[in-house]
Amino acid sequence: MINECIIAHTMVNNKVILAKNRDRAYDAKVKIVRELINDVEMVYIIDDDTDWSEGMNSHGIAIVNSALMVNADEKEKKIAKKKGKPSEDGKKIRRALMFKKPSESVYSVMNYTGDDKGDVGVKGHTFVATKNHTFSIEMTTEHKPVIKKLNRSQNHVRTNHGYEYTDSGYTSGPSAKSSKLRWKYAHDMLSKVKNPIDVLTGLSATYAKDSRNNPYRDTEKVKNPTDKDILSTTGQILMNVTDLEYVLRMDKEHSHYLGIDDRTPDAYEPKIKIKVQYVKKSK
Repeated sequence: MINECIIAHTMVNNKVILAKNRDRAYDAKVKIVRELINDVEMVYIIDDDTDWSEGMNSHGIAIVNSALMVNADEKEKKIAKKKGKPSEDGKKIRRALMFKKPSESVYSVMNYTGDDKGDVGVKGHTFVATKNHTFSIEMTTEHKPVIKKLNRSQNHVRTNHGYEYTDSGYTSGPSAKSSKLRWKYAHDMLSKVKNPIDVLTGLSATYAKDSRNNPYRDTEKVKNPTDKDILSTTGQILMNVTDLEYVLRMDKEHSHYLGIDDRTPDAYEPKIKIKVQYVKKSK
């Protein structure tokens, strides 16, 4: 099952930006949650079917992830259809957002187990960004975590092939080609953006004739699509870590936006700004 998610990190006008295209094998039902835990405000998405989450907190810690397990999306599709038990990765990311120190969040991403003590850490590619530093973590069930501090004078993209572990993720065939082309298109685009929101615009542009190889996927543009070889981009996330701004752009054709679940006290003044765009991508 091709998992076509893309995560990106860049600096735009001296602002720290994380972004993601989220691709699913089902129409995602997503809400935004704002909550306050131990004086830490958290804003994140929750996928209603799989419990997946990604977000940021009021101490300027933001987290996005892209999978490296080739069967991850097939599992999520079955969960969505049959209401099975979701993975604990969403819980793990929410846990990592509870901390005030970046070192604690990074440690949590690599080591937190949840209820299943044999399932350690968040698998795949994870970016943990703060106002001062950004870290990349790569791990799978078969590979120990590799953590690196990213050079902010450069742009960084992760798709679905391994960087530290070249035997992980997609290693050959059309899937590997798609992963590498999407990496190239996204990476080249980042050097041209002038405003933060341009990152999402660039990640939704068309670069290849075959939609499979575009950062923004659309099943309607693929001839004879099958469940086994095509996903659709259900939405995009952009987090401006510097200005504490969370932007969710949902695709009307492939998702359902469920609104904002604000769990903070009535008198609380939010520190994180939320912007939601519910759009239909032009054909």
